[in-house]
Amino acid sequence: MGEVLLKYRIMPEETDTDLAQLERNVAAALPKGIARLSKATPQPFAFGMKVLVCSIIVQDDEGNNDKIEECLKEVPLSQGAEFLEMGRLM
Repeated sequence: MGEVLLKYRIMPEETDTDLAQLERNVAAALPKGIARLSKATPQPFAFGMKVLVCSIIVQDDEGNNDKIEECLKEVPLSQGAEFLEMGRLM
C-alpha cells in the first residue's frame, strides 16, 4: 500500500499561542500506525496571526483521511484545521 501526503492549516486558539506546543499536540493527536507528522511550518496568516501548516503522511487506505480530520478537530490549543492539499507519495 502506498502513502499520501496531506496538508492542513491549523488555526491556533489565540494570536499568542505557542506554535511549538501546538505542533507537539498535533503530532500526539495523530493515530499511531496510520499517520505521522512529516513537517510543521509556522506561516503568517492575517492581522499578525500565525498558523501552522502541517504535512501529514498517511497510509493510502480508505477512510484514513477522515480519521485524520476527526483527530485534528480535537487538538488542544487549536480552533480548527483546514484541508489544503493532497498528493500521493512514490
